[in-house]
Amino acid sequence: MNGKKITFLMIIILISFILTSCATTPKKLTIGMIPVKDANEMEKEFEPIRLYLEEQLGIPIEVDAADSYVSLIEGMKNETIDIGWYGAFSYVAAESEMELTPLVVQQRKDTGIYYNSLIITQKDSGISSIEELKGKKFAFVDSGSTSGFVLPYALFKSRNITYETFFSETQYAGSHDQVLANIHSKDVDAGAISSVQYGNLLEKGIVKPEDMTIVWKSEDIPGSPYVARSKLDKKIQKRFSKAMLEIHIEETEALNSFDHTIDKYIEVDNKYYNSIRNIANILGKEYMYEYFLKGE
Repeated sequence: MNGKKITFLMIIILISFILTSCATTPKKLTIGMIPVKDANEMEKEFEPIRLYLEEQLGIPIEVDAADSYVSLIEGMKNETIDIGWYGAFSYVAAESEMELTPLVVQQRKDTGIYYNSLIITQKDSGISSIEELKGKKFAFVDSGSTSGFVLPYALFKSRNITYETFFSETQYAGSHDQVLANIHSKDVDAGAISSVQYGNLLEKGIVKPEDMTIVWKSEDIPGSPYVARSKLDKKIQKRFSKAMLEIHIEETEALNSFDHTIDKYIEVDNKYYNSIRNIANILGKEYMYEYFLKGE
């Protein structure tokens, strides 16, 4: 092969490399979020962080508060969402479908990176045990919610309880806040909720602790990570992580406006989610597909 052919070949390889690199660099970054509460409220609370990230990353940023956990997974598979804020179990489900890179996770002031699933009811319901829930109306958050469905489901399964027949009625409220609202209005007798959201609602005075009974509390659950599509430009991933790792110093008010219980963000150790992966293995692939990946 003569010198001209070698030079031409190297130019072709270089152009291919440049085009491949450019193809992974988005003109804008879309962050998808799990449905913890009302979508408009979530986006409003996240707005100061969005503006901070936009400045730090130097590209436009859009926020998509997903209407379900399945739609967040689908959005990342279809590459309409670049970085997702997942629950622990929905992250494990998503990684079974595509290559993902975990970036950061919140460390809370009181509980660190962990939280719990709770089953709660109003004190005047007279319910104080799982057994006393039989024949009652029950609210889950969403079939993709770690604390609002998966852990309670695993609890019921461990006690040979088929929840579809155990309860007189089952609802999917769509958010943790709505679970509590449905209990408060007596639309349901009890429900599953995240300890983080429950604590926030107590603090806001929306409900009083003396009026509620915690029927069950799970073991510790690792927090909700921000996760990138692995094909997303590595420089963007690093800039995002750096910005989030420094936000408690650089933009304290933005962090507080989103969630004042967060102390800071830390890098994700993928081992944090091994306990959730173990639960996923116990529940099986059919469960994962039915509740996380099938869609409508």
